Amino acid sequence: LFARMGEYMVEEVRELHKGGLSWKRMEELGLEYRYISRYLRHLMTKKEMLEKLQTEIWHYAKRQFVWFNRNKEIHWLAPKDREKIQLVVKQFLEG
Repeated sequence: LFARMGEYMVEEVRELHKGGLSWKRMEELGLEYRYISRYLRHLMTKKEMLEKLQTEIWHYAKRQFVWFNRNKEIHWLAPKDREKIQLVVKQFLEG
């Protein structure tokens, strides 16, 4: 996860705070900002931050999937089903 996020994200949060963005506001911005700001305030270790962030991102993705899955108008298509995708897009565009 940290490799994906990159060390640049920690530096970005540090610089945003130096530039005037409050820790309180970072808590409201999103998962990455929330947990990195907690790490920078020494409220958790780097390992704890990464574990919590990974867990929270997984929970968020699961909630999104459940929410979207309730909408019966959504056509779920696998990337490998090119012909079906083209047919659905064509039907949609033709209205």
